[in-house]
Amino acid sequence: MATVTADKVVNHDLYAKGNVSALDWTFKNIARTFSAGERIGNIYSYFVDSKGQLYWLIYLSRADYDNQNPIYVLQETGKLDVPDLPNILQKIADEQKAAAIEKSGVVGYYLQTYLPYIVGAVVIAIALPSIVKSIKK
Repeated sequence: MATVTADKVVNHDLYAKGNVSALDWTFKNIARTFSAGERIGNIYSYFVDSKGQLYWLIYLSRADYDNQNPIYVLQETGKLDVPDLPNILQKIADEQKAAAIEKSGVVGYYLQTYLPYIVGAVVIAIALPSIVKSIKK
């Protein structure tokens, strides 16, 4: 399964799955609270603080963007949702497949991927008549 990194989530919408508090630039004041199901906004960027905590940087309006006044939402497991996640995962998987094909070539990639099935089918095709013959005796 593909691993989603923070950079892959930038430019996607973030929603609250529970009550989520967004902080202002001081990281001490709650700028806004979002309730379950509410759209928080489009993720503009992210950063990791000195404690290793991931924060999403979001501008709530064009005026906030123009004034460089974002909100910061702490990444908390189970409290946030990115509905585009299946599409993000598919894109990552497609990129990984394309990289593997580029690395080993088209023929090499598909041989590497499907050769065990081809060999298994050939073995069954060769062995099956003998097995059926021995069962009938």
